[in-house]
Amino acid sequence: MPSFERRYVFTGHLIFLTALHIGGGRGTLAATDSPIIRGPDLKPFIPGSSLKGSFRSTVEKLAPSLNLSSCGLVEDAPCPGAPGLTQREFNDVKEGWDEAQLLLELSNRLCITCQLFGSPFKASKIYFDDLRLVDWSGATQVRDGVAIDRDSERAADRLKYDFEVVPPSATFDLRVGLEEPDINDLALTCLGLSEFVAGFCGIGGKRSRGLGRCELTNLKVYELDLTQSVTRATRLRSYLLGDTLDKKMTRLPDANAFLQTSIGELL
Repeated sequence: MPSFERRYVFTGHLIFLTALHIGGGRGTLAATDSPIIRGPDLKPFIPGSSLKGSFRSTVEKLAPSLNLSSCGLVEDAPCPGAPGLTQREFNDVKEGWDEAQLLLELSNRLCITCQLFGSPFKASKIYFDDLRLVDWSGATQVRDGVAIDRDSERAADRLKYDFEVVPPSATFDLRVGLEEPDINDLALTCLGLSEFVAGFCGIGGKRSRGLGRCELTNLKVYELDLTQSVTRATRLRSYLLGDTLDKKMTRLPDANAFLQTSIGELL
């Protein structure tokens, strides 16, 4: 049976230092070639999938420097979490395994980042909520773009377009959950968060032209630890009866120190 021993929740404000563009796809009446995504209230928001993609990419780049395996979801990588031959071969051989052997093989074969962020064979341990807009100017902007002819290095004829952006300084609520982490899961999560705190990450499209750079502020870390038998009953009672995050879990006094300590476990 799955255990319920440890849980972390990280909250904060994601402030955009440059404009943000996340395409809204179809079903919009915006007068632009590429509108932004909006919620039912017509306000911009950031899908959790967009944050997860940026977060995972950040962690995958840094994990190898800590001697941790990461397939980067490159096709035919040794990890069966990535598409390609290894995954197809794993699908063939796992049919004869019972659940215990499957779990053992997954723990040995999946790379560290697939074990944290999920794969076709194992659920993710980390969860990203949609980011709700909490502060902005109240209006969006439409910017012009143009396709470049790579040979002449000039603007290509008749290929001008425009796109909608959320202006800089927009602020979104961030909430990330982490379930039953081991030492690597917690360290990699804190590593990703520390990169956002430092302002080294971006979200959304057109990042090569400067859009989407953001900074994580007001970070808070909440912990639920039921591994200690002495305090387990009290903590479990508070969790089950509490009706707010502060009542259900313990807020750690220094979020940045927690990030540094968790990352330091791998160094």
